[in-house]
Amino acid sequence: MLTDEQLRKGIDGLTLDQLVGQTLCYSFDSFSDEQYDAIVKKTMPGGVYHWKITAERKASLMRSHNKYCPVPTIFVTDVENGTDAIVGESVSLPYAMAWGAADDPDLIRRAHHAVAKRCRQDNIHLALAPVADINYNFRSSVLNVRAVSDSPDQVIKMARAAVEGFQQDNVMAACCKHFPGDGMDERNQHFMTTVNSMSREEWMNTYGRVYREMIKAGTMAIMVAHIALPAFDEKIDDYMGYPPATLSKNLMTGLLKGELGFDGCIVSDALSMIGACSMMPAERLAVEFLKAGGDMLLFPLPSDFDYIKAAAEGGELPVERLKDAVLRIWRMKNQLGLFDCEEPILKGEKSEISDLAMEIAEKAITVVRDADGLVSNIKLKPGDKVLHVCSFPDTPYAKNTQLSVIEEELKARGIDVTTKINPGHYEIKACIDDFNYVLVSVCFNTANNGGGSMRISWSNAMTMWRAYLLQHPRVIMASFGDPYKLYDYPYIRSYVNCYDHSADTQRAYARLLTGEIKARGKNPVSFPGFFERETD
Repeated sequence: MLTDEQLRKGIDGLTLDQLVGQTLCYSFDSFSDEQYDAIVKKTMPGGVYHWKITAERKASLMRSHNKYCPVPTIFVTDVENGTDAIVGESVSLPYAMAWGAADDPDLIRRAHHAVAKRCRQDNIHLALAPVADINYNFRSSVLNVRAVSDSPDQVIKMARAAVEGFQQDNVMAACCKHFPGDGMDERNQHFMTTVNSMSREEWMNTYGRVYREMIKAGTMAIMVAHIALPAFDEKIDDYMGYPPATLSKNLMTGLLKGELGFDGCIVSDALSMIGACSMMPAERLAVEFLKAGGDMLLFPLPSDFDYIKAAAEGGELPVERLKDAVLRIWRMKNQLGLFDCEEPILKGEKSEISDLAMEIAEKAITVVRDADGLVSNIKLKPGDKVLHVCSFPDTPYAKNTQLSVIEEELKARGIDVTTKINPGHYEIKACIDDFNYVLVSVCFNTANNGGGSMRISWSNAMTMWRAYLLQHPRVIMASFGDPYKLYDYPYIRSYVNCYDHSADTQRAYARLLTGEIKARGKNPVSFPGFFERETD
């Protein structure tokens, strides 16, 4: 482990080209191998993001960086939900709201340490996680179940556990997101600059408190988002409104580094998002991010290297600001042992992650409504005839989130299951009397809703048309995503929140239906008029 003095001395020895390169974290998936090799040769990036690349492509990526980069590269990916980023892996942790419902920080800590060990085996060092947002707006389509809770205390408890799990033994760096805090605006910062509308006092007592605790927990990085915070900032003009945090010196340097005292690495959210790139010409984005106090650029273009270098040569971007950014990046690399030039020998077992994911899924299932004890007393048995009605958003993204595991698990136990996806009311009328139970599984989440809304559409409503389905005496609805589905189906009398659509969550729900487990989850969010939060 190097000292700060040694790190500074190493930085002082870099050329301007090498200095600029250290701030860049390209998306490898955006380029061919040949294109990327040429980019690395010229710009010598300090980091690279990749997602589900083959072993052959990973080898090509490593060759380019080992050949041209003057210092070890930090490899980055999204690790919000287990090891999905690793090619060939299929182990997902349930969404963060399931952590909140399970209410077991030790379990979340162990799960994230298991994920970190497996990622580090694949030479992945920086997790763009955990989500430290607060889901105050139930209409949010970009956050929703990605958030732990609508309680700052519950977010702190579970996000801190995730940070501790990732960073235990310096296996992996955590990057809490999305500063200054998502969950107020129902819009999506991928599509425009969104707004956290809290007052200064409200923000300091909620999001500010969360980030203070994440900093105390030692998070090595924080991601700043394309979210404005007007209470702490100044308008650009009457048309553009307030700047996103990614372009705001008041928010990055004044608030995050200054008032909150963060001395780690500030990572931008993807610069390709409309919430950033719509605010100024492309050639200004990277320069303004660094000038405002940011350190590592996520998803820059190769041309950003030239823009940053020109700004430094012209005196607009002080070289000392560049050196400060690189120092913050290098401190993270140093803490992870990257300057030792050897990856630690770790054992990250896929089976360990799978076992922990299943434990989270089982502990998270929450019974919200239980008319006549239908859910608490259910015990499907061999020979029972079950109609499984699946409702999905009418979007191209929904095809990857089918709930087939529920049917597989029930059939394996001798239960006669017929599944229908977004059936119309006449189809329901023609068959419903043939079944002992009707299971309605709704799956609306951030992975399949298309980014705009979590609300149901006509294709979902037609399943309930003329209420043929509701006339059956044993109907249970379970939501495998958005926990607020009673807003769309207020007439449902037996309702369960599962928070997640992973195979493990589906298996856990099947076990609930057969009486093998009991629901233990607590409501991690409040929904006035429907249910109250049960966690703090």
